[in-house]
Parts: sequence; C-alpha cells; structure tokens
Amino acid sequence: MKENSELVQRTKGKRRMKNLFFVLVAFFIFLGVSEVVFRMTHLFNARISCSEPDPVLGWRFTPGRSYWFYKENDHPITGRINRFGWRDREWSLRPPDGVYRIAVLGDSYVESFQVETDRNFLTLTEKEFNKDQNIRLELMNFGRSGFTQTEELLVLKKQITQFSPNRVILFFLPENDLTEISRETTFELLRPFYHLSPNGELMLDTSFVDTREFRIKQWINFFTHHSALITLIGERYNLLQAQGLIRKKEKEHDQKRGQAEKIERYLSLCTDKADRTYLENYQLSKRLIRAMADYCNERNIRLMLVTIDTPAYLPEMEAKNKDMDASFNANFFEDDLKKFAASINIDYLGLQRIFRESYEKKKVHLHWGHWNYQGHQVVGKALADKLRSIIEREAVR
Repeated sequence: MKENSELVQRTKGKRRMKNLFFVLVAFFIFLGVSEVVFRMTHLFNARISCSEPDPVLGWRFTPGRSYWFYKENDHPITGRINRFGWRDREWSLRPPDGVYRIAVLGDSYVESFQVETDRNFLTLTEKEFNKDQNIRLELMNFGRSGFTQTEELLVLKKQITQFSPNRVILFFLPENDLTEISRETTFELLRPFYHLSPNGELMLDTSFVDTREFRIKQWINFFTHHSALITLIGERYNLLQAQGLIRKKEKEHDQKRGQAEKIERYLSLCTDKADRTYLENYQLSKRLIRAMADYCNERNIRLMLVTIDTPAYLPEMEAKNKDMDASFNANFFEDDLKKFAASINIDYLGLQRIFRESYEKKKVHLHWGHWNYQGHQVVGKALADKLRSIIEREAVR
C-alpha cells in the first residue's frame, strides 16, 4: 500500500510539472504573439522605446533609435534619433563654411513629434531664411518633452557649446515651464531641480538618481528597447502615476481656494491676484534664463528668448479668462518677458500677438494640442523674419 501511495504521488507530481510546463509554454507563446501583433499594428499606440534614463536630465533620447509617434496628427510620425541623441538630422561638430548655426532649446513644442521633421518650424525657418540670403541658416533641434529652464541650462552647458553655435534660441512655454520647474508643482519627480541658496546661488538637486523608481527604470531599460509590449505597460504605468499625482495636487489646491471655477494657476500671473507658488516658479525661470544669458555671453554666443503663445491668443479663451478675473491680461507673459529680455540684453520674440493676428485674419486654428501644420508655418515665418533683421543688424556692426 505504501509503495502504491508513493507511486500515485510521483505520478501526480509529474502531471503537475507537465501541466506547469504547458502553461509556461502557452504563456510565452502568448507573449510572443502579442509582441508581434503590437509591433506590426501599433495597437494602443504600442511602440519600441526610443529613450533611456539619464542621471542628469532624468531621461534622454537614445542615439540611433527609430521612433514611432501617433498623437494629435491623423497619421503616425516616424524617423530616427540622430547620433547625438536628438530628434533631428545628423550634425557635424564644426559648422560648415558659410553657415550661421543656431541651437534651439525648448520642450515638446521644439521637439515637434506631432509633425514630420521637414514640416516643423525649424525646417520652415531655414527654408524661409535661406531663399534670399547669402548666408545659410542651420537650426539644431535640442527640444525634448518636459524640458524646463532647469534641463535647458544643463543641456546648454554640457552639450550645445561643443557644436560652436553662433546663437542659442530658447523657447519658453508658460504653462509647462512654470508647472514642472518646481518639485512642489510638477507631475514628474524623476528629474533635476534647481533651487536658490540663502545667498542667491543656483543649487542643482539630482537626488532623483538615488530613488528606487529611477533604479527600476534603469533596470527595465534593456527590455523597453526590445519589446513594444513592455514599453506599453511602462508608459501606461507612468501615465497612471502622473494622473494620480495630478489629481492629488489639484485636490489639495482646490481645498485651499474653494471649488468655484477659477483661472488656471499659471495664468493667474496674468492677473492682479498671482498665485504665490507660481510667482516663485516664474522668478526661478527668469533666474535660470539670466544664467543662460551669462553663460552664452562669456562664450561670445548670442541668446534669444521666444515666448510660446498661451490658449488666450484665441478671443474666446481670452474672454473666458476675463469672465473669471476682469484683470486678466492675455499679453502679460509676452510684455513682461520682452522687458526682462531687454534688461539682460538678449533678443526677444513673442508669439502671442502673432498668433492672434494670424487667427483673426485667417480664422484658422493653429493648434491640435501642440502646434499643427499651420501653427508651425506661422512660427517659421515669424522666426525667419526676426532672424533676418537680427543677422542683418549684426553684419552692419
């Protein structure tokens, strides 16, 4: 009886092992089939990652990686990150003869994943400028989603100067820059932050590299570079985390100010009731822009500041904000930063009035979420005209 019992147990054990083996085989076949489906169909916008964790910037594009992007536009945008890790054509370290080289810094508006590279404002600026000038313009795309003046100053110091640009253009986006520049208001904590020391010096905080979350991102980076499925899971997880943090911070802020509809916090700076936290963020942004201007001046590089439009370039959005606060000034950032640029001796271009004028003339919207093709055309034309006058002025000196 004992021998029969042992035989039955061994038989059951082998059967369980065999069943487990078939379950694992089926599971891995399912994963393999899913991976093929996601890669071929891009179901749920699945794609292979083209980025990697970075101990200075939080994350960066991976040099040489292909990308697939399908948001806002009616078709996917594809291409390849250049060997220096930016969404642009390949560059030489030294500017070609007869070329006026400009490094362009900014966030997702400069990155411009929503449109093809040959139809973004950088290419359009080059084409518009080069058609009637002896000197040839080259704009280099140093844009990345989520950048604030913190990351932009770091990129300027660590990467841009090796390309010997004649000029740096900094694009400032009031909404994202003023929200994400501070740990108190940002929705993404795995990033660097600057703060001011008691004596007014800029102090860099990169403590995010010591967090468990950043170490996990480093560990799974290999898998996201080889699997659309794992990349999709990671992106959905990050999105859920960000949405949770957004809801938490909005709830905390709503409890402080009440539930009645009020103007967005960054736009409160356009009123006489500026949000104190965002006002501090704005002052930090200006301090970092000043640091960029000083750094460029020391290297004989000219800096230019461009203010991206806010939704209030549309008359109906301006009216909506005025209904919430009669003191609302749709042109506040454009006017204030123009004065600031003059005070630190840098060139300036504001897009708020330019977008309003274009909309009132053509009645064509210039955004999907980011700029659409028409928006890029407006920016390309405005930037080419501004650069033409600046470079002609420099030639006379």
